[in-house]
Amino acid sequence: MNECCFECNKKLEGDEIAIYRRLVNRGATKYLCIDCLSKHFRCTRTLILERIEHFKEIGCTLFCK
Repeated sequence: MNECCFECNKKLEGDEIAIYRRLVNRGATKYLCIDCLSKHFRCTRTLILERIEHFKEIGCTLFCK
């Protein structure tokens, strides 16, 4: 994966792309990293990580196992 955060230019992991698609726009082609996404939603990084785990547990197909 060669995607980078469009805010800070950090190289993104698969879960970062998946949570952006789940929370913001499924058809997105530009993404925010977890830190920038938490700033966007005015929440903690921990909350975003908890949401990632939750969506994995319920079997959301956007997240790789």
